[in-house]
Amino acid sequence: MRLVVSGGGTGGHFFPALEVLRSAKERKLNLLYVGAQRGIEKKLESQIPSEKLFLEIYPYRGVSVKYKLRALLSYVRGFMELRRVVGGDFRSLIFGGYASVPVGVLTLFKRRALFLHEQNSVPSMTNRSFYPFARSVFITFEYTRRFFRGEHVVKTGVPVRRELLEFSMEKGNAKEALGFESKSPLVLFMGGSQGARFLNTLGIDFARKTGVQVLILSGEQDYERTLELSTKLEKVKVFPFRTDMGLIYSASDVAVCRAGAGTVTELSLFKVPAVFIPFPHAAGDHQYYNAKEIEDLGGGFVVRQEEVNLEKLIAFVDRVFANLKRMRNSIGAFANPKATELILDQVLKD
Repeated sequence: MRLVVSGGGTGGHFFPALEVLRSAKERKLNLLYVGAQRGIEKKLESQIPSEKLFLEIYPYRGVSVKYKLRALLSYVRGFMELRRVVGGDFRSLIFGGYASVPVGVLTLFKRRALFLHEQNSVPSMTNRSFYPFARSVFITFEYTRRFFRGEHVVKTGVPVRRELLEFSMEKGNAKEALGFESKSPLVLFMGGSQGARFLNTLGIDFARKTGVQVLILSGEQDYERTLELSTKLEKVKVFPFRTDMGLIYSASDVAVCRAGAGTVTELSLFKVPAVFIPFPHAAGDHQYYNAKEIEDLGGGFVVRQEEVNLEKLIAFVDRVFANLKRMRNSIGAFANPKATELILDQVLKD
């Protein structure tokens, strides 16, 4: 039996799929990964531990009618190409996004078992389309049960990189490793994989006003500007990105950040409470609902970007520090470190 895994276009869909592939490889499964030529997965194809196929397909959502037609035609071509490659006994696990569409269609056409994983609280258009036909649907947030109902809907959480799951360092040592004072609070500002100019500026203003140690992951595009703004702030360090996120999370006491599913899950694993400022243009406002679930658990606060200002942010951060132990435990209750294995066990049943 072959397992076909698809999820890409963006890192939010690709990285959970990649972690499942790595674990499935250890189980010596016959694997095929299917992604998009134009997605992040093509740039990172050397990390994919299996046979791989990249289709010339395009996103449907958020484009003009002309480009919607292009997307639909690309799905047809992708389906035909995939049909020539995939046959026999197989089942499919898709992680949403436009890169998964041809795999979902082919799986239904061949009457094979289809499994879905939804990372965010508000499901993608792809997963909503395939949900009625799926054998099992794996979700991350309880809010998703408003869209996906039934006994075949299983809350698993998001698969996370093993190197994060296995990382361990005492907080003071982690701060020193990054060049900070070990016994002083550290606030992390990060805007996701691409950074966020708004959060970078807010982090600089926060550091100037409070004098607290601040680490900013700026993203490459806004790195030079943010670095220049930080030149006279001795307690601020700015990086365009870091690959050693276990160290970053271990050092951080509080985060001020967006609320993608991966970010929320990783903060939970390291018990870092947060002030979430959701990306205001996220599809279906899913980042707000992602963050709201953590707020309801008592592990953070949510404030919309258009409502936030420096004084309000400082007040939220102060509230986190005043309740730090309780909030650390609350956000730590969200993530499931065994998500990858739970998903694979479900997919391989029968």
